[in-house]
Amino acid sequence: MSPRSINKNNKLPKQLLSPKYWLSWFGLGLFYIISLLPIGFLDFLGVHLGRLLAKINHKRYEIVRTNLSLCFPDKNTVEIDSMVNSHFEFLMRSLMHYGIIWWGSKQRLQSYFDLQGFEQVKQIQDAGNNVIILLSHCTGLEFAVSAITQNFESSGPYKPLKNPVIDWMILRARQRFGCLTFTREEGLRPIVKQARKGRVTIYLADEDLGPENSVFAPFFNVQKATIPVLGRLADLAKARVLPAFSCYDPLTKKYRITLFSETDRFPTMDQQVDTELMNKMIEKTVQSCPTQYFWTLKFFKTRPDKQKKFYQ
Repeated sequence: MSPRSINKNNKLPKQLLSPKYWLSWFGLGLFYIISLLPIGFLDFLGVHLGRLLAKINHKRYEIVRTNLSLCFPDKNTVEIDSMVNSHFEFLMRSLMHYGIIWWGSKQRLQSYFDLQGFEQVKQIQDAGNNVIILLSHCTGLEFAVSAITQNFESSGPYKPLKNPVIDWMILRARQRFGCLTFTREEGLRPIVKQARKGRVTIYLADEDLGPENSVFAPFFNVQKATIPVLGRLADLAKARVLPAFSCYDPLTKKYRITLFSETDRFPTMDQQVDTELMNKMIEKTVQSCPTQYFWTLKFFKTRPDKQKKFYQ
């Protein structure tokens, strides 16, 4: 299988110029103008849009609230509500920053990165091993991908979005600095092939993709349907796994992208044990910036037999 490509020279597919996509392009035009504004104004706009979204999108608010209540049972109602509101503010801040990723110069992008722990990549490669970056879903996800792809030859799976125009924009940004992307349908083979060539693999594994091919493993002490692939991928790619998280600091106006240390004795080649260890890695990254994890996703949608559902 060949890498998923926008096409050569990143040219726009002609079918995306169809009138049914004009509204999407009009919105992107407005978004481009907004992206030229200072980041302080983008933050101001994002915070207020986040507060508005929290008030009017009751469904998403309850999903975030449910997730946080499950994962932080020691927090009281007031603390959980505060975390929920903070999450929406960070979510919309990062959305307002997307234009920087899509249209900003490489130099402008780099001015918003604060990389920590990435010296480990060279150390592992110098020792003759390959590297998998286990990147958690977070509000600053695309900034993390941009930082990694600018600094390392990389590859990884990509899940297409429903809106083909936005899908093209995000995929274009991910491939902008030479990252090779593959659809999930292509399987592990092309990812393993590129990892063995020395490319850093960017891997996201924390979505609930349903019961098929999943196992249940605790995530913040809640049983979660999890794809048990990382251990096998690490073994096939002869790679060490480093968890990562992107956290925006409103004071410095930078995304702190942290590469955590690897977990000892991973993989064990026991599917259940490796899946539990992976979830522990992700938990560790989330604890670094709890309200900037992507809590709007239904992480616990799939339940073990006869257990009550968490979401309406």
